[in-house]
Amino acid sequence: MEKETDHIIQLIVKSLRGELTPGEESLFSAWKSRSKANEEMYQRLVREYLEHSEYPLYEQFHNRREWMVVKKGIHGRRSIYRFYRVAVAAAIVLLGVSSYLVLSVDREKNPVVAHVEPVKHFSFGKKASLILAGGDTLQIVPGVADTLTKELPFVSNNGETLIYHTVKTADSLVYNTLEIPRGGAYSLQLADGTKVMLNSDSRLRFPQAFSGDTREVYLEGEGFFEVAKNVAKPFIVHCDKYDVRVLGTTFNISAYLNDPVSMTTLVEGRVNIECGASAVVLTPGLMASVTGSEISTREVNVDSYISWTKDQFSFNEERLEDLLKKISRWYDVDFVFENVVIKEYKFSGFIPRYESITAVLQIMEQAANVTFKVDNKQIMVYTHQE
Repeated sequence: MEKETDHIIQLIVKSLRGELTPGEESLFSAWKSRSKANEEMYQRLVREYLEHSEYPLYEQFHNRREWMVVKKGIHGRRSIYRFYRVAVAAAIVLLGVSSYLVLSVDREKNPVVAHVEPVKHFSFGKKASLILAGGDTLQIVPGVADTLTKELPFVSNNGETLIYHTVKTADSLVYNTLEIPRGGAYSLQLADGTKVMLNSDSRLRFPQAFSGDTREVYLEGEGFFEVAKNVAKPFIVHCDKYDVRVLGTTFNISAYLNDPVSMTTLVEGRVNIECGASAVVLTPGLMASVTGSEISTREVNVDSYISWTKDQFSFNEERLEDLLKKISRWYDVDFVFENVVIKEYKFSGFIPRYESITAVLQIMEQAANVTFKVDNKQIMVYTHQE
């Protein structure tokens, strides 16, 4: 099993570099066709590789060092599928899509990787709390009764999504709030058919049924929206500093109160970003950043900003401090930096949201000039010392 895994990783690396022989090409094609998961992971690798291969740092990687780290990253995994997942994640990080400070030590030496103690107390998954209009709170987890309570006969739970069914419109709006803890995630289907996936440490306030000329909800944190189209009733997401107005479209909003910048990324359709007297229109592939009362827009790789909906951490020239904020929300931990310089390290690539934070930390240590020390739920971040 290990020999097969080693050989596949070698083929992945050689394929990305265009160095496969005809015989190797045949073997690699057979591996890709073995399962849909193999093909999808390889295509993601290709996209990431093409986006980042222009960086001069790519040329500085040393073959032997790359290979030793990739091999170490997959050692001891239980299934070949796991092997492939770790290989893909490690290969991306190691083939020039990781830190700009990566491999700053002697490239002729094998990497010295600090040991991260296994952590077993981190808990994450499908979980949420539903706060009712009167203040009562219901815990929403997979396996609870399909219909929540006698008070909410129009709400059901299928284990992944809380579903609000159509009810008779009341004269006044009755609001509920779906609150996601750190280390959690859950989806919601509103009464109008709009679907919302909420990320860790987020909350959405919404009416049990919409009435009037608009459909309005209130978001704190991160949510991925697929808005049901209704030309007569615009859908408005109110964030702390701005509003997003749509008719029917798909987009992602990251608007955490402790983040200096809030971001809206459009997948399809059109949205208006309204901040005070300023307003901009987004088309697919654009992201709007709101800082204070200012709005700026730029083209982005949309996949990077919605990767969390596919159980991945994806980042593109992202500061280590910002990246670790995402990781801290998912695993419910806190990172403390040895010095402020480390916060500015830049990373690009993607890592699956593993069951254990240990795997994530090990991949980052292997690829970059950082070391992590775990102390309960506090993790110290140091500059790696040889």
